[in-house]
Amino acid sequence: MTREEFEAAALALLDSERTLTLATCGPEGLPWATDVWFARDGLALVFYSSPRSRHCRNLAASPACAATVHARTDSWKEIKGLQMEGEAREAQGTAAKARALAAYVRRYPFAAALLAGGGEAAARLAKVRAHVFRPRSIRLVDNARGFATRYAMRVEDGLWQGEPEAENH
Repeated sequence: MTREEFEAAALALLDSERTLTLATCGPEGLPWATDVWFARDGLALVFYSSPRSRHCRNLAASPACAATVHARTDSWKEIKGLQMEGEAREAQGTAAKARALAAYVRRYPFAAALLAGGGEAAARLAKVRAHVFRPRSIRLVDNARGFATRYAMRVEDGLWQGEPEAENH
């Protein structure tokens, strides 16, 4: 798989799917996974969650985490998705928060209407915070290319690094 093919396949998945499964680990060593809606800002993935949620408390203690994004399928032969490892942190500072909000509203225009509308929905939204997942590595799983076919690429500072490496098992 070429770098261009990898990038196109990864970005197509990130742009077509809305749910990211985020895996964190708490201070007591217990793993936790949760689904969040996300928006892409380059290779950074923005999600909103309450700081009181279990996954955000886990991230506050340790930002290291893993995430997956995958298309729904009815057959193992059609499994296609991304397995990522990196860090997620709450967006800090006015510019970072504005950038996160812009990415989210671009993908989910209804969020702007909820915020502008006031009322109960806006009050609830005021309790959530923008978080940004920044992958360090991304693995593309594509069973259409063969059972358990994976390609991996590194990411540094939001940029792809090197060429995809095959990880066929």
